[in-house]
Formats: sequence, C-alpha cells, structure tokens
Amino acid sequence: MIRLATLFLFGVLFTSSLPAAAIATPSERIKETVDTILEVLKNPVLDKQQRRTHVREIVRRRFDYESMSQVILATSWRKASKPQREQFITLFRELLEQTYYSAMDSYHDQSIRMGRERQKGKLAEVQTYIISSNKEVPVSYKLRQRKDDWYAYDVTVDGVSLVSNYRTSFRNLVKQKGMDGLLAELAEKVATLKTKNKAAE
Repeated sequence: MIRLATLFLFGVLFTSSLPAAAIATPSERIKETVDTILEVLKNPVLDKQQRRTHVREIVRRRFDYESMSQVILATSWRKASKPQREQFITLFRELLEQTYYSAMDSYHDQSIRMGRERQKGKLAEVQTYIISSNKEVPVSYKLRQRKDDWYAYDVTVDGVSLVSNYRTSFRNLVKQKGMDGLLAELAEKVATLKTKNKAAE
C-alpha cells in the first residue's frame, strides 16, 4: 500500500486540464487530476514506458521542486552554492520520479475518496483516501497558490510527511558527509533506482 500511496503522492496533483482562465479550488484541482492520472493508468493502449513518460511530464509541470528543496535542506540550502542547489533539485526530482515509477507498477484498480479541505489565504490542505479492497490510506496534500493555481509543497501519507522525512535524513547526511557527500549519495541512489526500473520495463 505504501508503494501505491507513493504513486498518488506524486501523481495526483500534477496535471492541468482546466482552462487557463479558470481558478480551481484546491479540492477541484486534486479531483480533476486524480481522474486524469487514473485515465493514464487504465489506458490499455499505453505500455509501461509510455505511462511513465506521461506521468513524468504531468508531474514536472505541477510539482514545485525548488520550493520543496529549500524547505528540506533548510540552513544547508542557504549555505550551498548555486551549482550545488541546482544539482540537488535535479537529483531530488529524479529520486522522486524513479520512486513513483515503481509505485505505478503496483497499481491495481484502487480508487480515491475525497475528504475535507482547509484553506487559509494562499495556503491549503486537502485530505484524500486511497481505497483498496480491505484498507483506506489517508493522504493529505499541502498546497500553495501561485499565479492563480495550486502547487504541492508537501504530502503526508498515512501520517508520514514527505518533507519532514527527507529533511531529517538529508540533514543527518549533510552533518556526516557535507553537501557534496549528500549529492553523491543521491546520485548513487538515483542510479540504482534507474537500473532497477529499467530492468522492470
């Protein structure tokens, strides 16, 4: 279930099918995106690589990797050089992409139930539930409004925050090995996931 949740964690928010002039509410954005992602997953014409490509393109349009990277690295972001920041954003994005590629392969007709929405100014949180035959996994999304649209900056799956989880592990790595050490660890992890996912195609 956690692997499945990872798919929705990175896929559910990241498409843009509403007209540009329309300002979607946070819940509307999630709902219409869920429907689009499910269409991709259920499309029998698409092979595994095509599904991955579609989802990757959707995610890159919708996920604010730079803002998330700043929050995760915290003081290390301010101390990092521009090339280090750019490399971290790229590697972190690839880490998430390779992670949800694996999760996509475990999709088996689960569905989504919408929950409550809380909005305060340009910040919002929307609760959803991934429903399988015998379990519901709560997934909540934190979003920020920018240029009349909503972008995710954190996702909590079954009580575990993506940002908090990576912030803790990356902070420890920076303390032990420095920023260059963290980047090397990320590069190695991404390479391993790419090899694994390539073999599964």
